[in-house]
Amino acid sequence: MTFDWLKGFQQNMQKSEDYAEKALAAYRLGMKAKGSIMGVSITIDDEGCDACHELKPQATYHPDDAPHLPLPNCDRGLACRCVYRPIMSYQVDKKE
Repeated sequence: MTFDWLKGFQQNMQKSEDYAEKALAAYRLGMKAKGSIMGVSITIDDEGCDACHELKPQATYHPDDAPHLPLPNCDRGLACRCVYRPIMSYQVDKKE
């Protein structure tokens, strides 16, 4: 994948207290603008906690319904390596 460096960069950054609110608000705004963002997915840390591994892989969420990261039972707290990713319209078209 072309943006593997970005994935690693984002996963290695410690989250701010308002990470979920800011990230989901940005994706929500992108959806309201009728742009290319169709929803949100969560990239789960392969070595993450049990809580993140209970999430459905490949799930697409509306930003209003996405689980807040870090998850309440995450034992890594703000060092959680799970991150939000936008689901773009070209990805949805490809799946259909």
